[in-house]
Amino acid sequence: MKLGQLCESMGWKRLFLVSDEGLVRAGIVDLVHEPMLKQGFSVGSFLAVPAEPPIETVDWIAQQIRDCRTDAVIGLGGGSVMDATKVAAVVAGRDGDAKSLVGIGKVERRGLPTVLVPTTAGTGSEATFVAILTDNQSGNKVGVVDPVLLADIAVVDPSLTDGLPPSITAATGMDAIVHAIEAFIANVATPIARGLALEAARFLGAALTAAYQHPKNQDARDRMAIGSHLAGMAFANSSCCAVHALALPLGGRFSIPHGVITGCFAGEMMRHNADACDVDFRALGTAFGWGETRAESFSRHLDSLAENLGLVDAIKMHAIPSSVIPAIAKDAVANRRLMGPNPKQVTEADAERIYRSVLRVEAGV
Repeated sequence: MKLGQLCESMGWKRLFLVSDEGLVRAGIVDLVHEPMLKQGFSVGSFLAVPAEPPIETVDWIAQQIRDCRTDAVIGLGGGSVMDATKVAAVVAGRDGDAKSLVGIGKVERRGLPTVLVPTTAGTGSEATFVAILTDNQSGNKVGVVDPVLLADIAVVDPSLTDGLPPSITAATGMDAIVHAIEAFIANVATPIARGLALEAARFLGAALTAAYQHPKNQDARDRMAIGSHLAGMAFANSSCCAVHALALPLGGRFSIPHGVITGCFAGEMMRHNADACDVDFRALGTAFGWGETRAESFSRHLDSLAENLGLVDAIKMHAIPSSVIPAIAKDAVANRRLMGPNPKQVTEADAERIYRSVLRVEAGV
């Protein structure tokens, strides 16, 4: 990475670095922080972004950015870090809080410049204008969606993913695969989005299993990083769909990694979508390297991936009370931003059925 040169070329001298404790422990923060200090930059920092960041955390980061009189904000991390960075950079430059921006098109004007540097190959957040935060009051995840959230600079350096443990490789990689699929099948997909989604699938197909089984396989890591970025570009020009709608209320209430949820729900939701997507699934199956798969075969490939990558075991570790299923199904279906583009309608009864078929649901918990 030549991050310092990029910032210097933009005339930025006072920087603010956002990251998380895991990257501090892994030494990746030092790879960015120390060279920038040596180059004469003033660098403030918040290095404790939690997974699935609460809205209140973003407001706290924004206040620290203000206090440092920052020229630009760098987000170094996975989707949680990059999403928090996007919104904090906006809040830091205006009155109001992050909660006031929840929804579509409520940001309206750009905040401080942002540089997003992904350290996982999954969310594609560096290429999108969506940020997902957790509303602890409602127990749901909420979206801040506005084109002005798009990063000023995105730096995709596959070497930053070389040390990812297999569990994170699996969860984030499956999320990227779901991004490519949903961007392709969404009823709002543009020709550009569909082309980007197919190209993402070509990179992600065999690379995910290779990166999971052989973490030091640099070619697989490179392909995952590029594929994730392309998938982010794809759904930025299209939309995610029902898999993500189901994931948000579940992930908001229970501490299950987002990619574990989307990866495990993908096969069952594609079965639901099957009669509207058979031609699309054949094209996607070919791009992923699975052959010209019909709908049921396509869904089985997704089920097998989730099983072989350990995601099914991971989600089954969580006991979900039967009593909450109707509420999260209702919240999922109410998310029209994501349910509206799905190629087939999903009712609350459909959502309940899919939750119960995938999750370990226990009565009386």
